[in-house]
Amino acid sequence: MAPAIAVLGSLNIDLTTRTPRIPSAGETLTASSFNSTPGGKGANQAVACARLSHDAAHQRNSDVTVQMVGFVGADPFADEILHELERHGVGVAGVRKLQGHKTGVAVILVEESGENRILLAPNANHAWPRLEAGRTGLVPEGADVVVVQLEIELDTVSDVVAAEEEQDSISVSYQVASPGTI
Repeated sequence: MAPAIAVLGSLNIDLTTRTPRIPSAGETLTASSFNSTPGGKGANQAVACARLSHDAAHQRNSDVTVQMVGFVGADPFADEILHELERHGVGVAGVRKLQGHKTGVAVILVEESGENRILLAPNANHAWPRLEAGRTGLVPEGADVVVVQLEIELDTVSDVVAAEEEQDSISVSYQVASPGTI
């Protein structure tokens, strides 16, 4: 059977504004540019896994499958994210659209110097614990590797890791998004 990777994590739309400097309180500046792109640590990891499993020299995919598992809102941002994941060869059957929720949004301000500031509204990304009692059954059957990170809530990550590590055939990769105490 082909190796399978499941990425459990965040799916966001990144709203990135480039500016000469960050405005002071009450000040309005004209930005240099603006982009809206799919992102989120989980989605980025899934795309990276799919790209790494692609044989660029021979223009064909390997037998490795990559599945994204997460939550998005029922909005146009979700459609954009899902389209991009599929375009990169990531399966999205494990991504649920939640009515009454919004897709996660990261507002990113980048100064000319490269310094950035990010405001994250997790929205549907933090609906996991409220919707999944016990959080079992989230990992697609047949997954050999499970990748998780902390843009979803720590309790969810802990429960999923504990449940999946009980299975000897699954390896769990845990990426800490930022330094801190766990």
